[in-house]
Amino acid sequence: MKTIIPGFFCLLLIIGGGWTQGADKPWVSFDRYHSPEEIGQLIGKAASAHPRTVRRHEIAVSFGGIPVQLLEIGMETGSKEKRNPAVFVAANMEGTNPLASEAALFLIESLLKNEKLLQNRTWYILPMGNPDASSRYFQKPLQVDGRNGKPRNDDMDDQTDEDPGEDLNGDGLLTQMRVKDPEGEWLPLAGEPRLMKKADPAKGEKGIYKLYSEGIDNDRDGRFNEDGKGGVNIGLNFPHLFKFFTADSGDWAGSEAESFGLFRFIYAHPEIAMAITFGDANFCMIAPRGGRRGEADLTRIKIPQQFASMFGADSEKNYTIDEIKEMVQPMLPPGMEVTEAMIASFLGLGAVVNPLPADIEYYNKISEEYKEFLKKNKLEEKRLESPDAKDGSFDLWAYYQLGLPSFSLDFWTLPEPKKPESKDTGLNVEKLEAMSNDEFIALGPEKIGEFMKTAGAPPGFKAEMVIDMVKTGKMTTKKMAEMMKQMKPKSAGADDEGTPAEKALLQYSDKDLGGHGFMAWKPFQHPQLGEAEIGGTVPFSDRAPKPELIDGLLKAQVPWVFTLAEKSAALKIEKTQVIPLGGNLYRLKLWVANTGKLPYPTAMGSRNGRIKPIQVKLSGKGFKLVEGLNRMSIREIGAGQTRMVSWIIQAEVATQVRIEVASPMIGKVDQVISLGGAQ
Repeated sequence: MKTIIPGFFCLLLIIGGGWTQGADKPWVSFDRYHSPEEIGQLIGKAASAHPRTVRRHEIAVSFGGIPVQLLEIGMETGSKEKRNPAVFVAANMEGTNPLASEAALFLIESLLKNEKLLQNRTWYILPMGNPDASSRYFQKPLQVDGRNGKPRNDDMDDQTDEDPGEDLNGDGLLTQMRVKDPEGEWLPLAGEPRLMKKADPAKGEKGIYKLYSEGIDNDRDGRFNEDGKGGVNIGLNFPHLFKFFTADSGDWAGSEAESFGLFRFIYAHPEIAMAITFGDANFCMIAPRGGRRGEADLTRIKIPQQFASMFGADSEKNYTIDEIKEMVQPMLPPGMEVTEAMIASFLGLGAVVNPLPADIEYYNKISEEYKEFLKKNKLEEKRLESPDAKDGSFDLWAYYQLGLPSFSLDFWTLPEPKKPESKDTGLNVEKLEAMSNDEFIALGPEKIGEFMKTAGAPPGFKAEMVIDMVKTGKMTTKKMAEMMKQMKPKSAGADDEGTPAEKALLQYSDKDLGGHGFMAWKPFQHPQLGEAEIGGTVPFSDRAPKPELIDGLLKAQVPWVFTLAEKSAALKIEKTQVIPLGGNLYRLKLWVANTGKLPYPTAMGSRNGRIKPIQVKLSGKGFKLVEGLNRMSIREIGAGQTRMVSWIIQAEVATQVRIEVASPMIGKVDQVISLGGAQ
């Protein structure tokens, strides 16, 4: 009896998907960032504790020797054939966003705690797509570098990785150096001397500093830290808009084991119906960026003469892609549907580089819902806008080349800088113009200074100077008003206190980090440059929030992923109808519905031709098809739309016909229909 009870309880734990460790020991605590090694251990622990619903996949080993692992979580982990659609979540692909990896761990924990989330969907979660780069967050000196551990000769000399940065002042950080130089191009900002800007000769500015990254010129080639350790940024090693001949994108798309392993996994799992990236961009807040100049304008296509006569078209006229599809369709065999991809390939139109309007429409709708979601979760505080997805990124590849609904989420950016409160002087340009000189002087230096500041006067234009000029007759209120009317309004970019991003960093550093987000410039005797100063932005201070914020940020935002997943296209047999035609003939009609909030496929998926059509298959015995095929296709079905398929069937005796509607990406449904006999 003593040997049976423990085994019985172990069985209960496995069946229930519960942890084998004590309930008082959480799987992970979100009060700090986790290293690649720790994340690997957590992945192994989850797979061991949940053998029925969790499976670990090792898709590659990084150049630095760290396994690239993902978790498969769902009710079909032991099945080769998947009936359920899947969501693929890729986190921290550039290795410079540690919060993204924590979000992936939070998502894993949420799925393990709630088996209902696994009933009709499989999840593939890659918590750390670039482990070599991710490990740098946990090393000294601290630096932001998205490249993996592969050696690369960045400066194309006779050595490799010979000139990295060095922590010269021993503070554990790699920041910047500034050195006074007659040929300097940089100068401190007048309103915020901690920050630097390039001198603008057109404004009469003269630079006084040269800026360098912290370190020495190891190879004595006159350049500093131009060939550091590391090679390829995995997050930029994907095919769409891949950049050749850059320092960190790689020799070709998929050149690295980490990215190529991801390619193989995704192409081996056709059930993946949605891709979500945890990183720097945020497609849920702002739709993927358009406006790129592509190789072809699909609204103004000229058909070459050799094809124009074949299509009955005018080679001098411009056509839209849809107009050409209408011309070509009658020329194809029955049952074959012309697609944009066929036309583009046939006419050599080149790749699409901007999101298609039909997809932008659903991105915009989701953006509205997402903003409401953030409001409900009390995340209304304004923060800096997320950057665009980078060329060669996983986010863009998933949308443009995989044709999937591709979403990205960032979970934190710096709070938007607060504008300094300006005192209301009750003065404007019109009132200034109507004032006498004496009335203006009587306002006093404080009010005049505030007015000059709000009016956008140059930093050197001080109140005392203006008062003196008015007193001595060098300036009048009317002349001053005229000058201010001609002044250009302040731009939204840099000013005398820096760009919005720079100001946001300094405010966050001063208010929330005790000044440790930006190191003050301090003198240093450089062995090669002489008198120098070291200081600047602390690595990751603008990319990773304080550890005590992690848990709250993730609790409020990660659940949005489940809302996204529920929007996926989903199959349903809406209705069937049997119409007797006489002579043992029957018209069988089938209506297939997409009950999801997203189309199948996306407009881009339809355009690139990668997404397989929905297959409608008839099976059974005792009937003969008179019209229609055993296997029919539904190439496209919009969100909330229905498509009808029909056959004419001859059934001499009572029989049953099984209808199966299936797509690897959006599942499988079936129904049995009775035909023939005495009906």
